[in-house]
Amino acid sequence: MITLAKNIQHLVDFIVAKARSHNEEEIFKLNHYVWIALLMLPVAIGSGAYNVYVNNYALAFLIILFSGHMLGSLFLIPTIQKTYLLYHGANLLYTFLILYMVFHADAENSRILWAYIYPVGIIFLFGHRLGFLWSCLLLGMIIGLFLFVPEIHTVYNIPFQVRFGISYLVVAVISSWVEYHGSRSHQALLLEQKLLNEEIERRKILEKELQRLAQTDPLTSLYNRGFFLESAEKELKRAKRYNTPIGFAILDIDHFKNINDTFGHPVGDSVLQVLAKHCLNSLRETDLVGRLGGEEFAFLLLHVNEEQARAKMEKLKEELSQLNVAYNGDSTLNFTVSIGLAMLSEHIKSLDELYIHADKKLYAAKDAGRNCVR
Repeated sequence: MITLAKNIQHLVDFIVAKARSHNEEEIFKLNHYVWIALLMLPVAIGSGAYNVYVNNYALAFLIILFSGHMLGSLFLIPTIQKTYLLYHGANLLYTFLILYMVFHADAENSRILWAYIYPVGIIFLFGHRLGFLWSCLLLGMIIGLFLFVPEIHTVYNIPFQVRFGISYLVVAVISSWVEYHGSRSHQALLLEQKLLNEEIERRKILEKELQRLAQTDPLTSLYNRGFFLESAEKELKRAKRYNTPIGFAILDIDHFKNINDTFGHPVGDSVLQVLAKHCLNSLRETDLVGRLGGEEFAFLLLHVNEEQARAKMEKLKEELSQLNVAYNGDSTLNFTVSIGLAMLSEHIKSLDELYIHADKKLYAAKDAGRNCVR
């Protein structure tokens, strides 16, 4: 039974997924409507066949008309925007069908019992408020038949009419109460799901922010020392595996201590930020750049030979020397840099060795008078 219910739910989901509306409440009602249509279809077909068998062709026609509408409406779901028209159409047909069965009683006077299905189905479809109003409206129509059609008293006596009205109303009230609490649970579930999705999105954003903070230098927004060296290690292993050229450069701002002492640390920070921004804009996306600490920066240049790497660093040195760093309103200052460049070779086995080699070249650039590439 559970397996059958799951299979029906899969079919319901398949049909509902084709709906043009994406409103949650409308999709919720449509899900109910498809369930009712699928459950009522075999019942309607069976009842129609039985009435044909007993030569009650008028009732059989109404039942077939109703079941045909329910079945046909499922094929209209992908094409109709206002799906509630399907619900109301089915409701009117079933209301007329119930009234017909009440008025044209069978030999056992049992057709009126089909009216008990109405409040259960209509409240399930329209919700506890509108569904209960429709249920009361049908009960009022049936009472109207009891009161204003004299010959109906020969079919249903007064005590039966009273018991039917009370029992029908009890079914409607219980169905409405069950649907009310079910809708509250559904709304609470939707709210909880919404809050959960918001929390997941918030955590994803927070995780990305934490990852960014763990990888970048807060002042310059470049890779920090740890993440840069970790990334450089991976690229170095890849370069050695595929025998591709790679260069490692260390940049140091000349006389940076004097800039801090003369102009103040905020101006020194501005120099670092201007340098970092220019490096990001001038280098290729495949190159890596990071701040090692203080005024020292490192570059990993991929797929370049020594001549290309040196030309790139010479150009960067010249561009940085022409930058103007604003301070105290209209005042500006310039700075220069020294760069040490080392290339991956068969004699260098690790990133540490490449780092040390580039660092020695940096000191050679400083000894040569700074503002140069060695």
